[in-house]
Amino acid sequence: MSTADAHLDRVTRRRLRVRGQVQGVGFRPFVYRLARELGVEGYVLNDGRGVVIEAEGVAGTLETLRSRMETEKPLLAQIDAVEAEELEPVGVGHGFEIVRSALGGCEARVTVDTAVCADCVAELLDVRDRRYGYALINCTNCGPRYSIVEGIPYDRENTTMRGFAMCDRCAAEYEDVEDRRHHAQPIACHDCGPTLRLVSPRGCVIPADPIVRAVELLRAGRVLAIKGLGGYHLAVRADDAGAVSRLRLRKHRDAKPLAVMVRGVAAARELVDISEAGVEAMSGPACPIVLAARKAGPRVAEGVAPGTDRLGVMLPYTPIHHLLFAADETLGPLVMTSGNLTDEPLVIDNDEAVERLGGLCDAMLWHDRPIARRVDDSVVLDMGDGVLPIRRARGFVPAPVRMGVASERMGLCVGGELKNTVAVVRGDEVILSHHLGDLKHALALKGFERAVDDLMRLFDVKPAWVACDMHPVYMSSQLARRWAERWEVPLIEVQHHHAHVASLVAEYGLSERVLGIVCDGVGYGDGGAVWGGELLVADASGYERVAHLRPLRLAGGDAAARDARRCGLGLLDQAYGDGLAEKAIARELVPDATERAMLTTMLRRGVRCVESTAAGRVFDGVAALLGVCETNRFEAEAPMALEAAAREGVAPEVGLLFDLEDGQIDLVPLVRYLVHARRRGEAAGDLARLFHEQFAAALAEAASGAAEANEISTVGLTGGVFCNALLTELLTGELERRGLRVLRHRRVPANDGGLALGQALVAATRMNQAKGSESCV
Repeated sequence: MSTADAHLDRVTRRRLRVRGQVQGVGFRPFVYRLARELGVEGYVLNDGRGVVIEAEGVAGTLETLRSRMETEKPLLAQIDAVEAEELEPVGVGHGFEIVRSALGGCEARVTVDTAVCADCVAELLDVRDRRYGYALINCTNCGPRYSIVEGIPYDRENTTMRGFAMCDRCAAEYEDVEDRRHHAQPIACHDCGPTLRLVSPRGCVIPADPIVRAVELLRAGRVLAIKGLGGYHLAVRADDAGAVSRLRLRKHRDAKPLAVMVRGVAAARELVDISEAGVEAMSGPACPIVLAARKAGPRVAEGVAPGTDRLGVMLPYTPIHHLLFAADETLGPLVMTSGNLTDEPLVIDNDEAVERLGGLCDAMLWHDRPIARRVDDSVVLDMGDGVLPIRRARGFVPAPVRMGVASERMGLCVGGELKNTVAVVRGDEVILSHHLGDLKHALALKGFERAVDDLMRLFDVKPAWVACDMHPVYMSSQLARRWAERWEVPLIEVQHHHAHVASLVAEYGLSERVLGIVCDGVGYGDGGAVWGGELLVADASGYERVAHLRPLRLAGGDAAARDARRCGLGLLDQAYGDGLAEKAIARELVPDATERAMLTTMLRRGVRCVESTAAGRVFDGVAALLGVCETNRFEAEAPMALEAAAREGVAPEVGLLFDLEDGQIDLVPLVRYLVHARRRGEAAGDLARLFHEQFAAALAEAASGAAEANEISTVGLTGGVFCNALLTELLTGELERRGLRVLRHRRVPANDGGLALGQALVAATRMNQAKGSESCV
């Protein structure tokens, strides 16, 4: 026998520490069954850092245990690392067992919420099953996790289910290691679990079968509030124009598109042209809303998604959703929008629902399982060859993103002002919060503070530094300064667009410099300038601005973000200067002579104006000039309408209509062409397409020169403007034809929802460098 064979035949004992998403996913019973099959003795337990296994047996068998553990792991499990330690054998005859979780430390992951699995749906709809019709059915492979957990380790007493004592049959399933619900912490049934009820807007129980009556109300055009995994939805029939209109009126949501839930993939394909990548995303455990190209025809009311060629569709992901569709096989698509007034936080509590949703709905379908934290639906954009994250929430958080750099100290990152997310940093892991929304609303700001406290408590993070945006008046930055002072830790301010590029660098784990093309609506630049159309050569440690759009003068500053006409006037001011007020296009844009004179005078004299390089404002202005959209009733309405128009158009054949000099991209030739072509009667869609193609060509030309000058071959596209799929497709093609590698976001949004990740990478790098410098002194 060789030495190697002798080693494999030797009885040994090993402690395996498994890190990753291994709690709340059936990992312990999986290890138990595998160990029993292999004849290995010992135990497995959860602790504050992950899962610990002590295994004793022949060394070769322990190698098999470890190998199969990694290759045959449960569906929802993710193993990041396995650390092995040799121990002294204690002898055979003790068997293998699952032992009670150990306290201490808090480095374990919290598993994401997932859509109800096919096995549970089958039981839900099987009249012979004891959980037939049970609206909160779940198992080890699906259901609530992040939305119910209140502490680590992930055990029932640390969840919002601790108030529901298991009945004998549920307890038997919970203890049976061969059962699909073994150690499923939210396990419940009709006899012992939370209960579904239909109630009036005041919270009084409606005496009827909750599902049957709810479907009747939906059929009648009523607005229904439905409690889900991470909060409430407001639901109406998507094909009922009157119901959709009433919902918008009550919710104070004039125009922003509404998401639609359909019963299956086939029904989704009737509404949208969706790629295989989109179907895969929609059908996966995260079950996000997928934005896809809308098909022509009156399948849903026009008021569901006016002015855009995209429609957000999703599949049922809770048992309640499946019961609603099963109760009426003819029930069509349902609008499912967040349960709140526009710009307010999502409602999660039943008493809160009566107070805040009672005036918005005709009835509420709720249950009494408490929700620990607000978790909105995630949203992705179908790009054909993959999906682009737009909002990262349910199904994706709090799964960490590894950033390629290990922070030597824990930290907190507070993100931006709009589409806010926050993050805590532990080593090389960035744990991003769910989508928190826009912090200008008082209730949203309170939610932001609660989310920070919640993340730090849940993951046992005591920040040794705080990172924020450079903008002096962002509420997130003001609070970061206050916390850093209170905790007596360093405050690290990260430039907005550097954070955007750094988020891409972190996603891909890059160490080399990249050329970031950053296009968004606004960001605080060097010296207080307003940036938003930038080309930055950057890595984790710094950036250099190498090109940008020509600054655009905006009358009234922030008012131009809503009034796209002001952006259009700014473009005309650049193109024509004096005499602007008497131009025919200016008169069409602002018919009121007094208002027009005021705005043009402001522009000409530079009074109460802001100069901005923001690409978003350029899109606003072109949308107004082409008569596509004059007002942003919600963020990016005008650019979305411009993209929709461009999808229908064919660009006229012309040469390049921009100037590029000393790193400045000047679009005046393009603006003049658009104005003259519009006066000639050319179609708005054709000109919108031309604008997209020329804008992409201008960015590609500037990027090509900057990449060559800086010996860079990788270009990253980031910033909210790249939620425009057409621009992203055109620019990607232009860059790749020039031999450049193009990076797009895969894990976090291109918009400000990804800022906290970029802040984490920049801040961790700076702190590590500072500590290194101190050690050299």
